[in-house]
Amino acid sequence: MQKKIYTGEEFQYASNKNFYLIDKTKMISKIINHEEIIAYLITQPRRFGKSLNLSMIKEFFEKPINEIENEDKKFVFDGLEVSKDRKNMRHFYKYPVIYLNFKGIQGNNFEEIKNFLIDIISTLFKNMRNKIEFEKLDDLDKRDWNEIENKNKNNIKLLINSLSFMCSCLRKFYKRRYIILIDEYDQVLINSIKKKVFDIVQPIIERIFSCAFKGNDNLYFGVITGCYHFGLNSSNSGAYNFTKCSLLKDNYFSDCYGFTEDELKNILSNFNITDSKEKSDDIEDGIKERLKKKYGGYSCVSNIGIIKNIYNPYSVMKFVQKNKNKRDNFELSNYWNYPEKNEKLKNFLKNSNFSFNAKFLNLLCGKIVDLSFDYYSPVEYDYLKKDNSYKDIWKVLFFSGYLTVADEEEYKENIKNMNDKMIKITSNESKLMEIDSNEIQSYKNNLLEKKESNDIIYFKIPNQEVLEYLHHLIDELNNKKKYKSKKKTPNQSMIF
Repeated sequence: MQKKIYTGEEFQYASNKNFYLIDKTKMISKIINHEEIIAYLITQPRRFGKSLNLSMIKEFFEKPINEIENEDKKFVFDGLEVSKDRKNMRHFYKYPVIYLNFKGIQGNNFEEIKNFLIDIISTLFKNMRNKIEFEKLDDLDKRDWNEIENKNKNNIKLLINSLSFMCSCLRKFYKRRYIILIDEYDQVLINSIKKKVFDIVQPIIERIFSCAFKGNDNLYFGVITGCYHFGLNSSNSGAYNFTKCSLLKDNYFSDCYGFTEDELKNILSNFNITDSKEKSDDIEDGIKERLKKKYGGYSCVSNIGIIKNIYNPYSVMKFVQKNKNKRDNFELSNYWNYPEKNEKLKNFLKNSNFSFNAKFLNLLCGKIVDLSFDYYSPVEYDYLKKDNSYKDIWKVLFFSGYLTVADEEEYKENIKNMNDKMIKITSNESKLMEIDSNEIQSYKNNLLEKKESNDIIYFKIPNQEVLEYLHHLIDELNNKKKYKSKKKTPNQSMIF
């Protein structure tokens, strides 16, 4: 009997209800094997498995509060990769875990955003009260705990110190160190940018993190996830020395997010999706090749080189949901972008000349471009300002998943295969419009022989799903016809 498709974020629920999950528990093994790393900042595109993996980590390490909870959780990891190593299982259900999720932030001004933070911290304290012997706290700790739990909205200092205070309380009841997991940390910062109160909200977030993470000997490890790396760049922030992991550089978890080629094959086999015409994996119109063009194409730079052909997991599972047990007439829809459109980016494109930027046009036409890109520098909060370099816009496009990294070999192959007409259109050099093919070839050769500086990185649009959305966005800004997900945009068949 086939398992059900799951696209949610609750690991225990999915496991207990017998949903189909790709085993990513190797991530737990890697955390255990790198005890020298105290905290990770993991930035991945939306719907790439960040929340599900964080839920998985929580379920593995968190100590159950009673036998009933222990029974509910006991078999969640049976048969998974992490359970096959006895060293890993020594850490199973052993630690107090502090878990926060900033998803769903609401607030139209500073007061409302502050109250949102107070509310989620208050809920955390209410839930944690059941996990400690509260009456054993001293009177001062009881007073502060109750004040936080009861939402004292006038005491910012108490909010800032709340996680640090909870850590000190937990340490009194557990002989082991504790774990801090924070999901979608950047959502509260993004919302504060939209409401023009970033300058007030950001110092509060940074100080909460600093109090919780900086110089904390009782912390076993911490994981913070989000889409963007920004808002935590001060040397006083506890997150300043986080080990940063993204698709641009990830020496630890490069195979823990998205789906690999082998994982895709297993998924298709499990749900009996085969192509009646397909005789090999790379046949031009076979389902595997169509899925690669539609939802794959992402790459991750790791310590062993660039890992290629990573698939957007959400889109793949939504495809499977619609097409299981099919042998033809597959429906490849767009799933990734449309539920929440990037209004801020849309407004920027509308009010600037970025959509006419030569390199952006090159990307829309299937070319790989070279960009100066400082990985260690965070995205500036005012990234949508009019700036001729557009340096932070490129970062936002990459970290959001609209772009992915390519290597030099791909870049050169892309130049060789680009036809003369396309080079004339996208080169931004008017003189090329009138020259012949020999001179075009000379232009190509110059590009191939050009020496790049160390901070140059190659980027491309990963797949059709992203390309169609970007074309839709540009069309919408130019008041063209309403977008339809099945519509072919110019050059797409040539690009992918």
